[in-house]
Amino acid sequence: MPGRANIIGNLPFTIDETRVLREMRVSRIKSVDELKERPLAEAIKKTIAKAYTLIHGKGVYKTVELNGIGDGGEVAAEDSPGLFIGADMVRLLGACTRATVLAVTIGGDLEAEVERLDKSGEITEAYLLEMVGGWMADYMAERLDERIEKEIIRAGFDRTMRYSPGYGDWPLERQPALIQLAEGERIGISVTDSHIMIPRKSVSAVIGWKGKA
Repeated sequence: MPGRANIIGNLPFTIDETRVLREMRVSRIKSVDELKERPLAEAIKKTIAKAYTLIHGKGVYKTVELNGIGDGGEVAAEDSPGLFIGADMVRLLGACTRATVLAVTIGGDLEAEVERLDKSGEITEAYLLEMVGGWMADYMAERLDERIEKEIIRAGFDRTMRYSPGYGDWPLERQPALIQLAEGERIGISVTDSHIMIPRKSVSAVIGWKGKA
């Protein structure tokens, strides 16, 4: 429903061993059990088990009405003027009547543990934990994307691709306004003066609704 923030306090997730191995640049094999280096295999399994206790997926999203392209070359959005600026936003949202803004995070526990391990000299453990958890924010964004897509289709619309600040010509400087509109603070996300989200393993984006007047 437009105008209301939807909060998911516990996004379910699975840590995919194949994805972990690809992050480590290990190709061809799909399972940790296929590794010939047994100490490494056991270390990865231990790290995956630890990551399950450190990842706390949360998401929030809100749908707003769009009012066409303004004189300044921006897509006019309800309650957030100047957010959807640039040629990429015009191409993405120019034909849309609604847009859903979203934010997800895995929380700060995993990153804090990586930093602790690194500072204590446990470099291998820190590296493995980063490889296990570094991609999970994108994973959470994909899960929330799937939920939003179902709502869009159920309402009789088509969707656009998901697009984040900092890509193309949509400036990262729009990050604070996007997080504010999505109410990202309700799941613990803040934005630094340099427009970086905290916790760092977080994702923000917009998805357009198109095809229905």
